[in-house]
Amino acid sequence: MNINKIVKDSVNGIKDKYKSTQLNPFKIPEHITITHKFDIVNSYGDIYRFFKGLSPEKVKEIATVCTEQSKMIESIIKDRLK
Repeated sequence: MNINKIVKDSVNGIKDKYKSTQLNPFKIPEHITITHKFDIVNSYGDIYRFFKGLSPEKVKEIATVCTEQSKMIESIIKDRLK
């Protein structure tokens, strides 16, 4: 009974099983798929409630910022939709 051979065979067996598994924690996956779902009704309801609680001055300020930054916002959205 050769201890060195037994240990070497055991280690090689573990390495072979580790290399053949799909659960390698050190391997970076080729494709990552992310699914994001959102509820439009609740989203619009939240926006409505948010704006309903604001003062007219604050709404004007938000509208001004959005119109000033509209080209940048539009370009970001177009880039992300490509």
